[in-house]
Amino acid sequence: MSAAVATSSLPQPPAPLARASEAPGGIRRVAALTILLARPARQGSAAIVLPLTAFAVTTTLMLIVAGGTRMFLTDPRTGQMAFLYGVLSVLALILLAVPTATLGAAAARLSSRRRNDRLSTLRLLGATNTEVGAMAVGEASVVAFAGAVVGAAAYGVALPLVGLLPFFGGPVGAAAVWAGWPIVLAVIIGVGLIATVSAAASLRRVRLTPLGVRRRTEAPPRRTRTLVISAIAIVAVGTIVAQFSSVSAVLAPAASIVVLLALFAGALALVNLIGTPIVAARGRSMARRARTAAQLIAGRELAAHAPTAWRRVSSIAMISFIAVVGGSGMALTEIAGDEPGMTLFADIRTGVLVTLGAGFVLLAASVGVSQAASVLDDRELIVGLDRLGMEPAELARARRITVMLPLRWAAAGGAVVGVALALPIVGISLVVAPLTMAVIAATFVAGFGAVALALLASRPLVTAIRRGPAQ
Repeated sequence: MSAAVATSSLPQPPAPLARASEAPGGIRRVAALTILLARPARQGSAAIVLPLTAFAVTTTLMLIVAGGTRMFLTDPRTGQMAFLYGVLSVLALILLAVPTATLGAAAARLSSRRRNDRLSTLRLLGATNTEVGAMAVGEASVVAFAGAVVGAAAYGVALPLVGLLPFFGGPVGAAAVWAGWPIVLAVIIGVGLIATVSAAASLRRVRLTPLGVRRRTEAPPRRTRTLVISAIAIVAVGTIVAQFSSVSAVLAPAASIVVLLALFAGALALVNLIGTPIVAARGRSMARRARTAAQLIAGRELAAHAPTAWRRVSSIAMISFIAVVGGSGMALTEIAGDEPGMTLFADIRTGVLVTLGAGFVLLAASVGVSQAASVLDDRELIVGLDRLGMEPAELARARRITVMLPLRWAAAGGAVVGVALALPIVGISLVVAPLTMAVIAATFVAGFGAVALALLASRPLVTAIRRGPAQ
């Protein structure tokens, strides 16, 4: 009798959640749970504000660049230089589209990662894979579309300012840089689709089992072969550029421009390819020779997650490359002065400055979002180190090293490639001209400053996690 009473007094396990297909109002229940998941928790509001802001920035920049590209492709003021204007504008669109898409994907992953633990709890209580996926992807999509709409509205507000940019000898006007409703809708839908796909991909591990255990993987193997092959390919590209005058002699002008742009794009792709092995090797070296806890933590983080560390700052390589090549072009413009026909050079100078500005914004946003995602991924480590007595300043220093070290390598790599490719074309006098050096120096200062501000923006998230309960 007593055994029966004791058994009946034990707490009963929670009843499993009914399947959406079986429970009445299942769609409404999933929607209600999604709203609850969207509420800020221990991580604070930064975990939802950051991705929303990133989606807005992504949409605004994509619309501005798309509107400018459309203008250069259709505006009759381009005259006989219409082809060159079109090629350069498409190049700027491509250069900014890749980091913009990367930023959107990172924002989507951040938007989904912040609720993985709560989704795992729902899975443990009996929620199905479909319900878990619908709640997570639904919230990420809502945040993405909301950010995209905000970004489109910001684009509309910014149009008068964008219209003041001087092209073709004067301000182009807001109507000229308007992308058009079809492009606006396409960008909003594209941002939402990127978020949906990225959120679904980032939740595969949570949906595998009810426990949603996060798997730990070993550091990727050393990629010496990739490093060597890429270095040889960069030398080959440099050799082709050095002999470009001979190559262009047998090609039409349009084909020569396309080949040159392809060489530039290929060189930047190779820099990004060798960046990951370099960061991983530098991280292993730092971990072996670490003299402080911050260096040890940063070294191990870089060695284990080199692709992520490089990807978050890879935009600076493109920015440094543009600074070298564009700075040389601006130096050429200064030498040409007010000679007839120099409107094209002035427009190229303006385009370079606009592209650099957009690149800085993308870089800062990408670092901020990626750093926030990294903080959420390392929540257990941060709480554990805090419980062991590690000073917040030391932890902040470790996180700063994991960003600044790849940033220096990416900036240097982009600048070196820019010098190597610009030198045979414009000559050393323009590459080392005072204006070129000033543009490069200003680019480095602005880029590093933007990243430092992005790191500061993630500090409230770290503080909220440190003050939360250990898991």
